[in-house]
Amino acid sequence: MENSGPPPGEWNGWPFDFSGFPHDDYGPPLNYGIWLLTGLAAIFMGLRVFCKYLRRRELWWDDYFLMTSWACLAAQTSLITFNTTIGYGKHIWDFHPNDLPLFLLVSNTSGFFSILAAMWSKTSFALTVLRISDRWVKWVVWFIIISVNVFMGFAAMATYLQCTPMEKLWTPLMQGGTCWPKQVIINYNVFTAAYSGAMDVVLALLPWKIILSMSLNKKEKTGVLFAMSMGVFAGVISFAKITQLQAINKFDLIDGIWLSVLATAESSITIMAASVPILRALIRPVQHRPPASFYDSRESDTEELVKDETQAEKGV
Repeated sequence: MENSGPPPGEWNGWPFDFSGFPHDDYGPPLNYGIWLLTGLAAIFMGLRVFCKYLRRRELWWDDYFLMTSWACLAAQTSLITFNTTIGYGKHIWDFHPNDLPLFLLVSNTSGFFSILAAMWSKTSFALTVLRISDRWVKWVVWFIIISVNVFMGFAAMATYLQCTPMEKLWTPLMQGGTCWPKQVIINYNVFTAAYSGAMDVVLALLPWKIILSMSLNKKEKTGVLFAMSMGVFAGVISFAKITQLQAINKFDLIDGIWLSVLATAESSITIMAASVPILRALIRPVQHRPPASFYDSRESDTEELVKDETQAEKGV
């Protein structure tokens, strides 16, 4: 006998008929957007490493943090894509109820990697700024590195610590167990988003004090300052993310689409911003020099870039 569909009064496993409700599917454009951002970040990071190879520079800690950040970003993007295969991007009534525990588990794991990607991409950029800093600026950068890792690190751990037992995180209807109020999680995430955004702006502005004091012509100063200030865009995205954090407490899962996009954009733009200063080397002739020791070199790529500009100005 031909299957005539769900029993009367039911829809896709739910005990109600949602056939008259909207049935949007934002999964395909979501996948396109997040993979485009992740791919662009990979290209910028790859060019950064290529520039180091051209200039015979060893990779340093800021490079390794940046690569780890991108690996977390790729994991986050892959997990979001997996969730679209079971319904993410659609309204909750287009999910089968049996798929919701898997969705919640994968979604929280994706959020965990999202926080790590943002945290370590900011750490990478801060380490780059640290290596061209001195005196009080160096202490400010160290404070930013430590505070960002503490605040965002706790946010990442809270992903799994908020429920006891942990299984209640992805099976909220299980008997027994407790979870922190959702608004507590949202309020803390609002704080971390605002704080990390502010630190992005501070890190973008700190190099101005250093570079403005160097003996570069106006054109070169403008170029280097612009390259070092790209992190402001990551700060803007972090602030924009605040407006979407209430989606964590919404019934309809489709409300979280923009939060996924902005979280991906934040880490992607930070990775690109951290790579831009080094990429300026691609437009200038390479000055061959002996390779620098990983441990003995105290000269950052940005500092080297500024030195090259100074030498070019003097005709060296």
